[in-house]
Amino acid sequence: MAFHARGQDFLNELPEIHQDLPVSPQLFQTLFSLTSDQSSSSLVDIAKVIEKDQGLTVRVLTMANSAYYGLQSQVGSVHRAVMILGLQEVRKLLLLLNIRSLEQRLDADIFDVSSHWRHQVDVAHAVKIMAGHAPGTDPEELFTIGLLHDLGKMITALYRPDDWKAILALCAAKNVPLFVAEDAYWGLDHALIGAMTLKSWFLPASLTEPINWHHAPGLAKDFEVQARMIRLADVLVRHQLDQHSRDWPEKNLPAKDIRDLRLPEDLEQNLIPEMRASGRTDQFLRSLGIAA
Repeated sequence: MAFHARGQDFLNELPEIHQDLPVSPQLFQTLFSLTSDQSSSSLVDIAKVIEKDQGLTVRVLTMANSAYYGLQSQVGSVHRAVMILGLQEVRKLLLLLNIRSLEQRLDADIFDVSSHWRHQVDVAHAVKIMAGHAPGTDPEELFTIGLLHDLGKMITALYRPDDWKAILALCAAKNVPLFVAEDAYWGLDHALIGAMTLKSWFLPASLTEPINWHHAPGLAKDFEVQARMIRLADVLVRHQLDQHSRDWPEKNLPAKDIRDLRLPEDLEQNLIPEMRASGRTDQFLRSLGIAA
């Protein structure tokens, strides 16, 4: 129980992470407020909010002009970036800037940033393709959820490195999935840690709840479909690309989720090859400054 209390203490401290961020949680709150159904704000208003931070403006433009977006001409202003890319894409860029800034203090000996991001981006692209077969889902929002679904792993490794190493050791010793080892160790998992961190950044439930429950979608209530899609993408990427089958012992899980979500029956065979053929993962990693 001592370690469970330690886990609860960690959850209580997560809101303090915002002090280490280049983009304030208040900016995200403002952006979501400006784009709510009740808001009459223009794209110019939204761009002005971002442009108040010169360093942030430079980072957004650098990423917007990367090869990943393949724009025909250079984007020279945040206003034009918002116009061309759309607000959802710009919000995603801001989130990624926050997370990338935290990584600089990670101990490379205990956390492989490149492997972490390749998995995140693979899952994001996989679930976006899946969303094209699932009416009523938002492909771009699911892409963002995919990018963030394992944020809690990085947060744990950064702020609780000794606990992270102990969890990895337990995972190996017991030969169990990471989220099972986490729960046994301190009564919570990386999904909850990531969701709680993002909640403290004032992100909406449509993003945080699927992340919170992507290992237990049946508990996600209004966001069960999104959580199941993230879990399915995670399973397929791990089985077919990462070769971490231990993380998902349920051998029939992909077929069951594909059936329940009414996705194409041949998805399991075609999804990853389709995603790989596009080359989008490598392009996205390069846009983040990560060697593909």
